[in-house]
Amino acid sequence: MGRFELDSSARAGLLLASYLAGASQQPGLLTRGTTDQAIISGVSAATGYGWGVSSHSLLSSIAARIGRGGPGSGILVDALAAGAGLAAAAALPTESGHRPGTSLARLGASAVAATGVAGLGSRMLGWTRGRRGGSAINAAAMAAVGVGAWWRVRPARTRIGSQQDDGEFLEDTPRQISPGEAAGLAVVTGAALFGLSHAESALTDAISKGAARVIGGTPQDHRTIGRLGATGISFGVGWLGLTLATAKLNGSGSQVEPANTAAPTLPEVTGSPASGIPWDVQSREGTRWLSEVLLADHITDVMGEPAKQPIRVYASLDAAATEEERAELLFAELERTDAFSRSAIAIFSPTGSGYVNYVASETFEYLTRGDCASMAIEYSVLPSALSLTRAEMGTRQTQLVVDRITERLLAMPADQRPRFFMFGESLGSKVSEELFLGHSDVGPRSRGLDAGVWVGTPAFTKWRSALWADRSQAEPPGIGPGATYLPRAVSDWHALSQADRDKVRYLLLQNGDDPVPKFEAPLLWRRPDWLGPDSTRPPGAPHGTDWLPVTTFITTFIDLMNALTPTPGVFQEGGHDYRVEIPEAIRAVWRLQASDEQMVRVNEALRARELGWELKRDWDSAALKAGRKGEKARAKVEREAADWTGAADPLTEEEIAGIIARDTEPEQ
Repeated sequence: MGRFELDSSARAGLLLASYLAGASQQPGLLTRGTTDQAIISGVSAATGYGWGVSSHSLLSSIAARIGRGGPGSGILVDALAAGAGLAAAAALPTESGHRPGTSLARLGASAVAATGVAGLGSRMLGWTRGRRGGSAINAAAMAAVGVGAWWRVRPARTRIGSQQDDGEFLEDTPRQISPGEAAGLAVVTGAALFGLSHAESALTDAISKGAARVIGGTPQDHRTIGRLGATGISFGVGWLGLTLATAKLNGSGSQVEPANTAAPTLPEVTGSPASGIPWDVQSREGTRWLSEVLLADHITDVMGEPAKQPIRVYASLDAAATEEERAELLFAELERTDAFSRSAIAIFSPTGSGYVNYVASETFEYLTRGDCASMAIEYSVLPSALSLTRAEMGTRQTQLVVDRITERLLAMPADQRPRFFMFGESLGSKVSEELFLGHSDVGPRSRGLDAGVWVGTPAFTKWRSALWADRSQAEPPGIGPGATYLPRAVSDWHALSQADRDKVRYLLLQNGDDPVPKFEAPLLWRRPDWLGPDSTRPPGAPHGTDWLPVTTFITTFIDLMNALTPTPGVFQEGGHDYRVEIPEAIRAVWRLQASDEQMVRVNEALRARELGWELKRDWDSAALKAGRKGEKARAKVEREAADWTGAADPLTEEEIAGIIARDTEPEQ
């Protein structure tokens, strides 16, 4: 059997793959698990290999043309590519605020330089070709490159964004990596990606040959047709998979849980017999939010003061066919419940799934002693990542509601108008913030909003980007424009003096290690400002890490998937979790009155209710399953309940029932 030999381009590709696989071990914003690291390493290695093989093949072709394939010409071309690429990259600016063309030019120069350097390394290893032990030397060189890349970013020299000075992590559930398993899975992931690329090449060959038989000529003449055909088929398969997944998630988002099948009886709540929107058109998240409305007696118990029954109204996606009709239905619910007679009203902009942050809405109800009305209008029932195309529709229908409310408020005597607030979270922040695009801080005030709190605003939100403008991430920002405040992290908000905090009416809060405000497409082609020199990085950004075009994008995407893993009843500060900060932020920015002792009781009640309602939903779902499946489902809830409450042994059915009865209100 002949010895397997690698050509120079394959060696260059493997050198780049080894480097990126090692460098991909550098930390990101959040901790990651073994599978996460395997995916990051595998994708990085496959990207490096693909770029190295294709780009160095081009350099080798140029060398063959100018030097008839001699070894000296190959070294010369690789050296020129490395030198020219490095020089061009050094001459171009690295700041994130420059134009995309400059970023792409710098990325291209760096990529050419990397190819040239890898090519020179490949040429040096070329002397082993045909020699005894050559394969082992090549493998050792590849491994050395990977280890060297890892050594630069090893834990002793770097720090995860969520890690604090005391070594603890601001995450609900910090993850750990098993190096051996991660290495094995990375190989599998990379091999799978290589396999897919080879499959696409085989499909291209088949289409090219078919075109040659039909049109005439050689398959090489129709290589472009083959590539376009293979790309189209790949895109079609991917689109079909996405369509099937979306259909399944749509069904899941619309399905009402057993715990929330009974319609509310309170006339102040949408879906009740008095409501103009029936219960059977509500989504999963809509029924959750409406079913869990605080009761007046409970508010009285927590606040120690008389309370009214709060109003909650919700226009689900299926309540009407058009944006205008949904907005009209929601406004009709406000009028029906006499919402404008309350002291305060608030519109809560839901996430893509229709979820309304219950910590925010319940805090509002507690601190107003129930003298309030809360509303939400749904634009999707899919996870936010699959709802991006619906965000503009969400903005339009939110604008319709806000316009009607503003008109209604202006028609009332000034001394009788309720205060008007807005809250948004994640994609819901983008949906509501884009109402003010082009109007700076004047936008919220012109809409009649007394105050607003937004948490975890996505990076691609235009209004927030316009407000931030060209500020530096190196220093805490000042208040402004106007009464807006955009902290880099929660610590900036905490560091404000009381006098400065009193000036803030519109707060755009974010955790420094939250990937949602940082993940965006430009991570592929430019270094973000939060990954500048370590001395300029904002709180929550990783330290000691380098920006790598594909690797940083994938790493931040994985962080995005891990950003929210809350433990029911246990509030943490980190990632995309804002439960700790929301109550005090609403009290401060919305100017709602409560003593420190009352806030302690409110926070205790929020945690207890979260645990109780989560257990109720899970237990009611498990109770409907029969036989062996039911036993397994109930046993799972009993184990989870122990984890959530810190118990050593699984909770019994009686203990779970006791928590549910204690922490949720009686049926309405």
